[in-house]
Amino acid sequence: MNLSNSMHNKFSSFTSIVFKRTILKDSSDGKQVSLSLLNLCNNASDGEHLHSVVQEFSVPPPMGLASSLEIADYCDGIICLNTEKASDRAALYNPSIKELNFLPKTCLLPPPYVKYAYHVGFGYDSKAKDYKVVRIACSISLGEHPTRGEIYTLSSNFWREIKTNFSTLLYSTIGSSLYFKGVYYWYAFKKELEHHKEFIISFDMSEELFHHTSLPDRFHGASGCYIRLVALKESIAVMTGLSHRRGCEVAKTYEVWGMEGFGAGHKELWIKYFTVGPLEGIEYPLVFWKTDEFLAATYDLSAVSYNVCTQTFNYLPIHGTQEDLQTVVYMNSIVSVNPRQQ
Repeated sequence: MNLSNSMHNKFSSFTSIVFKRTILKDSSDGKQVSLSLLNLCNNASDGEHLHSVVQEFSVPPPMGLASSLEIADYCDGIICLNTEKASDRAALYNPSIKELNFLPKTCLLPPPYVKYAYHVGFGYDSKAKDYKVVRIACSISLGEHPTRGEIYTLSSNFWREIKTNFSTLLYSTIGSSLYFKGVYYWYAFKKELEHHKEFIISFDMSEELFHHTSLPDRFHGASGCYIRLVALKESIAVMTGLSHRRGCEVAKTYEVWGMEGFGAGHKELWIKYFTVGPLEGIEYPLVFWKTDEFLAATYDLSAVSYNVCTQTFNYLPIHGTQEDLQTVVYMNSIVSVNPRQQ
């Protein structure tokens, strides 16, 4: 049952953010992945001052000890975790009720001498009232090999193969995928002679169909350009960043673009919402937690909040040990990830 009001990622004056980060341990285990819950609010009496409270959630082993652990995405209090792209290990985790469900092995076994890179998406099917994990297997071996897909439903607790209708490759960088309003999105590319042609591949959780969306030509082949998918203004948007030097410092300028009528059958009309920067000290943006404020990782792997309107930074009590900071806007829920409870 869908018990959370967070499906549409609506932001309020009080917002919870989950950070995935790697922390150093005093024991011989070395590093461990931690999920840190950060509560943010704007206190009217303090003007622009940002308050924050941190709570730690430990990820149970063996996934919590995997340095390659990633947040695939989040929906209704459930976080989908997966390990490195060459692995098919994935799990659903609700930290509020401390419930973890390791998903079964993939049904997408590669042919001999072929190696797959796996890309995982997670979301909710509002028609079937079921949570689903979709996995795409892209060949990273020489030669032409078809892209394959499979889907897991929490109610059935098994994978089944689904048809794919694209041959593009998917980016695996932080921020290159996103779940929003029943649809999962990946930033994708197709190799061409001079540069990569880039697209957005989307998957409708209810219809179980893939769709393809083109991007403006200005997004293609820009050297040093950073691109991230974000949820903003009740839709998805593309945030592009371009690095340039200002004396001894490297500054980045970001543009945020949204598209009207996003989805199959709609004319693709891209509109630039705003430009941010140039900003110094920012490694990469993380998530918009308000329409005019986003979180970002700094070069020293700290987390900051930047307000677009006031052009001010607020430093947060979050630190990582490597370039692995990930974030999702979060809301507590009692939704079970145990298939027997569905």
